[in-house]
Amino acid sequence: MGDSVSIETAAQAAALFKAALPKEQKEERVFVLPLDGNGRVLAKPILVSAGDRDGTATIDAGAIFREALKAGAEEIVVAHNHPSGDLTPSPADIAATAELDDLARRLGVVFLDHLLLGAGEDGGFLSLAETVGRE
Repeated sequence: MGDSVSIETAAQAAALFKAALPKEQKEERVFVLPLDGNGRVLAKPILVSAGDRDGTATIDAGAIFREALKAGAEEIVVAHNHPSGDLTPSPADIAATAELDDLARRLGVVFLDHLLLGAGEDGGFLSLAETVGRE
């Protein structure tokens, strides 16, 4: 993507993630957006996992950070879609956010946010950093 695109808001990141989703959302998909230390996008959102038979995707912290570090990320935003359109974070979403934040600190990567994406282009999004907060 080059250094011309910078992420300053959750809405900007959500727009990039939504562009990476298929029009028909039948399964969850987990993405990581790698950024340099100034919030500039290093690559398009990287698909880390897709839903299994029941449509639920695993938020695998190891896979997320492997892909992010491979892209040279100093900062990351993670997102996954909720095909149902319900943006209420599950206990698993909240736990995954805490795990990602903890691992990022250990690796020296800035974890900016975990976004939940609604269905469709106008399905909205939810920032867990703004909603749940972090210590």
